[in-house]
Amino acid sequence: VVNSNTETSLVTLHETLPESTAKITSTVNNEQPKKIGAIPCLTIRDSPDSCFRAVYQDFSGCKILNTETLLQLATRIGYCKASHLFVNFEVRTTDRYQLPYTTRDLFQITQVCDELFIKFVPSLDVQSSYIESDLAWRTIDSFLDDFPLTKVVHFGPNLAIMVISNRTVLNNVQRRIPRIYISVDIDKNNASLINHLPPFVTICVEGKYPFEAENLLSPRLNVVLRFSTSDPGFLCAAPESVAKKALLATRLGNKFPILGTMVCDLSTGCEVMPPSLSYMSELASLGVCWNKSVDVKRFCFLLPRITAEHFLLDGNMEALFKQMSTVGRVEHEITRYSYGLKVAESAEEVQEQSSSPSSNKKRPISVFVEMILNPDNMVLERLTPVIFKFENIRSSKKHLPYNYELALVLAEIQIITELMVLTCKLGQSLCTYGINPSLSPKDQKYSFSSSDRLLQETTLVGYEMVNIGVSNLPPVVRTDLANRLLEIRSRFQHTWLSRNIASTLPNALKIFDNLFRALLPPNMQDYGRNLL
Repeated sequence: VVNSNTETSLVTLHETLPESTAKITSTVNNEQPKKIGAIPCLTIRDSPDSCFRAVYQDFSGCKILNTETLLQLATRIGYCKASHLFVNFEVRTTDRYQLPYTTRDLFQITQVCDELFIKFVPSLDVQSSYIESDLAWRTIDSFLDDFPLTKVVHFGPNLAIMVISNRTVLNNVQRRIPRIYISVDIDKNNASLINHLPPFVTICVEGKYPFEAENLLSPRLNVVLRFSTSDPGFLCAAPESVAKKALLATRLGNKFPILGTMVCDLSTGCEVMPPSLSYMSELASLGVCWNKSVDVKRFCFLLPRITAEHFLLDGNMEALFKQMSTVGRVEHEITRYSYGLKVAESAEEVQEQSSSPSSNKKRPISVFVEMILNPDNMVLERLTPVIFKFENIRSSKKHLPYNYELALVLAEIQIITELMVLTCKLGQSLCTYGINPSLSPKDQKYSFSSSDRLLQETTLVGYEMVNIGVSNLPPVVRTDLANRLLEIRSRFQHTWLSRNIASTLPNALKIFDNLFRALLPPNMQDYGRNLL
């Protein structure tokens, strides 16, 4: 029975044994009816707590999945009872309108999603919120022509501002599309406008704590919470942040009437992260939407195992997702110490400090992201070579299994692991050769003490490290790091082309190329151009 609660009571029937057999096994026959009797009532629960369980893929950056990978993702989330798959395209109004997929590809994606009982939702956004209504409508009209069979559409934050403020455009869209989703940030300035939206519009609001939107929105609105698969400014999601977002999805849904949640794999500007890093976040969000009574805090440590079973259909691949958790935890902890945040500080306190108007603190950016994109301008005042120890990352890599069918996911995780190890080595080198020469030998000896003591004393500010820049590192160190980065870059090309459209590769390689040029000594720059 689908989508219903069924209670079935089964009663076992016992046949009378022949008399000769009953005499031989009289003791067994006398006890058997007492032990078996009737099977207790069996409850089959196949109805979700939330009717809306969505996964959102953002193709506004250089990462654009190819058709095969997108269909594979739809199949996997379909097994996990997802109800919607959003695919977002960003159109530059200054360029000629064109989507990265052909009409045949879009029809195939829609058809496969229908077979999986997933509603495919095309999403559109523009690069700027400042757009004329006539140009916006022409862009929307061309976009809807590419999806003639769709009954739903989604508009991103930039386009949503124009759509909700111009009822003519909204009504024109509604004549062609019965259901419209819009992602918008709620504040006091636009709350009145949003509260008067018609019922065919569903609002997608960012899920965060404190949830101020509940005081601004009308209860009659159709509201969906959206969460990102990873934290802004970080490469990987820490297991604690995955569990926290899943917990927020259940808690916020109890305080304010919502239809469900949308977990978003966003383009963050550092596009080297493969889609497999988002599997755990997507599974956690879909799971709590289906059953809100699950205690996420009790089962968060089982997420690697559950994800391996449901996404890869192989529980032996649990080590892959444990490796993801390890990399995410290391990234968040090193960044925490770099910003002078104690381990004891709760996430709520940090968020309150960063969100309060009187605070001058910026939202933390991952040390690894800074190391990859702009290592020369990093602030090393709280970092030391010991903090950049990468034994935890490397030791967990040794336990990764191998499965031929899942070799692509394995290769993606290995590449990210090697990239993290490389940035750790670069961080160690910058700290080792950037020690303040004015320090006494006693102070230098203290700075290289044990890891535990060092992590406890990281609240000291600006006492030993000076960023001398990558260009001032010894040539041998720079050459070794450049050779290792070149190897990672070569392996990255194969995995990227296996997942994404080929035309997106040059933009994806810019992150590696810029760091490679910075690492090469001046006398090897000409030789390096031939290697890229």
